[in-house]
Order: sequence, then C-alpha cells, then structure tokens
Amino acid sequence: MKMLDKVVDVHGWLSDKDFIWWPFSFLRPVPAAPMTFQLTCLMTICFAGLSSLMYAVYSIINNAFDAPTLLKNILMFFVLFFIWFNVVTKPLWNQRARRLKV
Repeated sequence: MKMLDKVVDVHGWLSDKDFIWWPFSFLRPVPAAPMTFQLTCLMTICFAGLSSLMYAVYSIINNAFDAPTLLKNILMFFVLFFIWFNVVTKPLWNQRARRLKV
C-alpha cells in the first residue's frame, strides 16, 4: 500500500504541473474533484487530436506524408490516449481526490 501511495503522490505532483496539460489546462479538475469517464473522453479527443495534427504537420514537413499511415497513427493516438487516461490517469487522480476529501 505504501508504494501505491508514493505512485499516487508522484502522479499528483506531475498532474498539478501546467506543462502536462498544455494547451488544455481548462480540462484539469481541481485536485479534490474526481475525474469522470466523460472528462477522460474529452481529454482523449483534445490530446489525440493535437497529437494527430502535430504528426500530420511533421509528416508534411519531412516529405513523408502517406494517408494510410497517417490514418493508422491517428487511430493509434486515440486508442493509446483513451487507454492511458482511463487505466492510469483516472484511477490515480481519483485515488488522490478521495484522499484529499478526507
């Protein structure tokens, strides 16, 4: 249990940094508020959308644009962000939120 508390503390410390949420700081709930599934879906759309845009620009700049690869990577961004936010971020955030409410 002690190790989980340390992981929650480190995750909370990182999650409180503005650069982690850039440019979507408005999505960050207050530390004592639980993170909902709806919020993680919105976060997925925002962060995966930004990553997809950045990847598309990178591909064009490097003359490596390929539509099938781009579509595959966009899908991968959405799946990976969705999994990360719901398997890692939300449980750790909510663990800290429960602790802060006590």
